[in-house]
Amino acid sequence: MLLLQGKPRELLWTGCRRGREAESIDLRGADFNKKVHWRWLLQPARSIGYYHIVMQSDNRTMRDDKEIAFLFDLYIAPTWREAFDQMVDDEVELPKEGRFLDAGCGTGGYAIDTAIRGGAKTEVVGVDPSQEKLILARGKAVVKKVENVEFREGPLQSLEFNDGEFDLVIGDASMLPPSEIGPFLAELARVANHGATVVLKLTTRGSFDEFFSIYWESLYNLGLLDYTPQLEGLITERLAVSDAEQLALDARLKNVRGVTIKERFDFKDGNEFFESPLIEAFFLDEWLAILPDEETRRQVRQQLMTIIDEEHHAMDFDVSIKATLIIGQK
Repeated sequence: MLLLQGKPRELLWTGCRRGREAESIDLRGADFNKKVHWRWLLQPARSIGYYHIVMQSDNRTMRDDKEIAFLFDLYIAPTWREAFDQMVDDEVELPKEGRFLDAGCGTGGYAIDTAIRGGAKTEVVGVDPSQEKLILARGKAVVKKVENVEFREGPLQSLEFNDGEFDLVIGDASMLPPSEIGPFLAELARVANHGATVVLKLTTRGSFDEFFSIYWESLYNLGLLDYTPQLEGLITERLAVSDAEQLALDARLKNVRGVTIKERFDFKDGNEFFESPLIEAFFLDEWLAILPDEETRRQVRQQLMTIIDEEHHAMDFDVSIKATLIIGQK
């Protein structure tokens, strides 16, 4: 039974408290034994709508891909990406030598750190579809004087490498649409050498449950229940861990295992939540796209903010993700 078909306000909450975690939206069969990590997101000095970064070269206000790249580097890499990167460090032993791939490398921090840890006998290649993120990545490598790392622009679903080219393959699908994760994982497996470890980072089902719960309540309060099937789609489109493990098996990886932790991100109120770069720049448009027009989106956003502020009072509003690694060998 889909939870949104009943009176879901109580059912949709995961019931999570510090140190405990529910495995899915439906609490029946939940596993409360996994570790929960809490993170406080860096906040912008002002609303994203007024957020400006001035290029030293021509003093122009950055927009579009450039602004997204800087927002990613300033606010997402130290929090969201760091959570997944730490999981990889905890779960995967770095080979003593060879070529390593970081696909979806973003602004390059983890690829550079891996190159430094790997030393002279390793070469790290970072790939990302964003040219602007790679400009930042290359600049970091120059500043840190790291010579055994290179960055290439390219699509993640058709990696421009030969079969079996890398001795360690890491791919970040944590912000990819679910429909793109399977092809991406297949490419990661293709370019891995025989016996190489392949690691996929992704968010799995149950992520952002706290937000989706008040989203449903907002639709209910505004008489917009006709849009709850689309909301159900947002909730269920993320892969379950077992689904992601099956994709790895379909890609002919062996010794496949999934590792999941709960990462929580705290906001002091509704305004801070909606102005957070993580939410406004990377997720909010997709979440509100199920609504028919801009006025409806404005009303729902206001209702969401009201619920957050009224129900949490002096307490922080937190949302959580299921940060997951799928690990296997070629």
